[in-house]
Amino acid sequence: MIVLAFINCTESDLGRLDYASLSQQELMEMVIAGLENPEKICGSREEPIDVAEWKGVKIDSETLEIVEINWYSKYLKGSIDMQWLPATVGTVYLSDNSLTGTVDLTCLSPIMRELWCSINEFFGSLELRKLPESLHKLVAYRNDFTGSVCLTELPAELSCVDISRNHLSGSLNLCSLPKAMERLSMRSNQFTGSVDLTHLPDGLTSLHISENQLSGSVDLTSLPSFLKSLDLSDNMFSDNVDLTQLPPRICLLHLSQNNFSGETDFTRIPESMKSLDVSATNLSGKMYSDKAKLYRLHENLNIKKEKK
Repeated sequence: MIVLAFINCTESDLGRLDYASLSQQELMEMVIAGLENPEKICGSREEPIDVAEWKGVKIDSETLEIVEINWYSKYLKGSIDMQWLPATVGTVYLSDNSLTGTVDLTCLSPIMRELWCSINEFFGSLELRKLPESLHKLVAYRNDFTGSVCLTELPAELSCVDISRNHLSGSLNLCSLPKAMERLSMRSNQFTGSVDLTHLPDGLTSLHISENQLSGSVDLTSLPSFLKSLDLSDNMFSDNVDLTQLPPRICLLHLSQNNFSGETDFTRIPESMKSLDVSATNLSGKMYSDKAKLYRLHENLNIKKEKK
């Protein structure tokens, strides 16, 4: 009944609603007011059951407050209004549904640690400049987000960002990422311009920016020592690449489908390398036969193998 009452409010009425005065039950009913099939969560739209019994809602046994929402793969349709999420919620899983609408990341709970909203139909921009300082993970791949993203004002504790497979565009500034960043994936978008890989966080282990429209030369001589996976494939990068100072732990390096060219030293590839892809480039050079025994080598015809 409460949900219906709120739905019938005018925009000005909604503006007068006092968030702090609403119970967690009322807030959650506001969150799902835009769902086409709320019965998958709360029983029925007309008479929703107590929020403590909603599917995927986790309640703290001591405070009796909502701390987690897990609606992963619940076949949900419609929209979710995150501005009404209770301030006690720290983790939200919305992935693998058919949710649509915009996602306002500026109104997340101040204690939010993880937000997963991948594999949906969300659209609009991704405002990353006002994320909660507590946020550790933001996973929003396979949606329809558009516009540019700012990576220079991310929360200090943010360790994982995946915004792959959207329609994001603009340039990428990777020089001011949080020191806590470990995994960053922005592949399959429409990013353009050059990228600076010489000021990445020391603890970064994975960077995937393949399948974009990035260009210019790349410096691979100052990569983080803990980096294990770097995918630059399917872009428009050019010039030669120096592979003599790769991180000692790197196991995947994909440079394929670019305009790289010139003589390259392949004799100092780290022993940790398991997947090296330089196919569909104009790189040339020699590789010792033991280096060619990689678990997965996608090679260029211009690279010659020699016995050590």
